[in-house]
Amino acid sequence: MPSSSTGLSVNDEKKYIGILFFLFAVQIMSWVPRFPEVKANLGLSNGEFGTYLSLGSVGAVIAMLSSGHFVHKLGARKVLILSTLSMCLAISAVVHLQSAPIFIIVNIINGASVSAFNTALNAQAFHAQDRAGEMILSRQHGYWTVGAVATAILSGFMVEFVGIALHINVLSAVLFFAILYIIKKLGPELIQPSPEDDSDFGFKDLFTSFRIDYLVSAALVCGIMVEFATSDWSAIYAKETIGVRGSLATIPYILTFTAMIIGRLGQHRLTPYIPLEKLVRIGSVVGGVGFIGFIMASSLLVDYSKTLAYICTLIGFAIGGLCSSILSPTFFTAANKRSSQPSAVVVGQMGVINAILVLCVKTIIAWTAQFTGSIAIALIIPGLMLISVAFMSRVTKGI
Repeated sequence: MPSSSTGLSVNDEKKYIGILFFLFAVQIMSWVPRFPEVKANLGLSNGEFGTYLSLGSVGAVIAMLSSGHFVHKLGARKVLILSTLSMCLAISAVVHLQSAPIFIIVNIINGASVSAFNTALNAQAFHAQDRAGEMILSRQHGYWTVGAVATAILSGFMVEFVGIALHINVLSAVLFFAILYIIKKLGPELIQPSPEDDSDFGFKDLFTSFRIDYLVSAALVCGIMVEFATSDWSAIYAKETIGVRGSLATIPYILTFTAMIIGRLGQHRLTPYIPLEKLVRIGSVVGGVGFIGFIMASSLLVDYSKTLAYICTLIGFAIGGLCSSILSPTFFTAANKRSSQPSAVVVGQMGVINAILVLCVKTIIAWTAQFTGSIAIALIIPGLMLISVAFMSRVTKGI
């Protein structure tokens, strides 16, 4: 995809993209550690809350089906700005809600906004990666994880002293203007509308041009479900199953994403010595087994020692986070390498399949927790999925 003629240096482009990943994470993850409060405001059970939360994937599918083409056709600037506005408004609104139907609608809008921004930002990261001539996506996703941890720490502090509405509303307003400022700084290298685009590209072309890389899609969803399950359930698990108080309930989430930062920012130090395919294979097995083993141990130990159960919880989530950390950027890079389509379109199409599969798996996890009465049993599902990545690691050859 073309960028403008007067460009930034590669290092500046990488820097600003990294800052956008950081701010993006701070915004979209800001309310995650406060899910127990959102669930309580809505008066929902675990199964209901997990299902309604998963419906954000409906918006994600709609956005990803089209946003890649919009980035290619209209350029990244418009997509980034519009999605930033709707994302900040949706997250600001959702923490005020006490009506489940309205929550579903706002969450779908939020899912669409997040997905559109994510597609445009990852396409821009591929642009920088092509300019740099090296794999930088893992490090860029590492900056996203830094933002997720930063906002979790902030939320863990705020939960004791500040109401959820004040916390999220002020933060969203500040982040809206911060993101717009960085978009402006990126301006010289933002992806421009493609000059060879066919102006007659229509709605039906969204479907006729759709391509599915089945192996990469399966590997991606299996590799990221520990991360998604941690975001959705770690605070609830620590609070309701282990029985720790508010701020301590956010520590498993913080520790998991800290481990992911280490993995993503440190990947380039390992790949000169360990082939990427082998690294993916070993990490998925160790991560899946460790995640399942320590989470199950924590649920069995809670009646005997809450402290020991809590330690096992922390270890389990941290192992899962560390060992799955490189999978998402690695599989997105693999998908881009294996496709002849523009990177924004690849990201969007991968996102559609991923969002549908994630919606299904999240719903299964939520209702497994509801019907069994055990979040620990439900978390076996993402652990097994992570282990299965070992059998699909060959997609990383040649990247």
